[in-house]
Amino acid sequence: MSNFIITHNVIEEEPSRERTTSEKTDYPHYFELYDDDNVLYARGYSNDNQNEELFQPLDTWGSSYGCTDIKYRNLSTNKMESC
Repeated sequence: MSNFIITHNVIEEEPSRERTTSEKTDYPHYFELYDDDNVLYARGYSNDNQNEELFQPLDTWGSSYGCTDIKYRNLSTNKMESC
């Protein structure tokens, strides 16, 4: 099982999709992927936002789409923050 899912491929203008009930449990951490011009490429959810695994979406999409930044929602402030 991958540690993340993409729910909206913004750059290819694909429609977003809702998470299934099990995905909401398995992937609770919202993230966004950006390029170096701060252009949003994708939105998704991961199962880890504390360890090195949190970079897996960036590692995967970075090589394919040129993403250079991943932002996770800070649950205390509800704002997106770069890792």
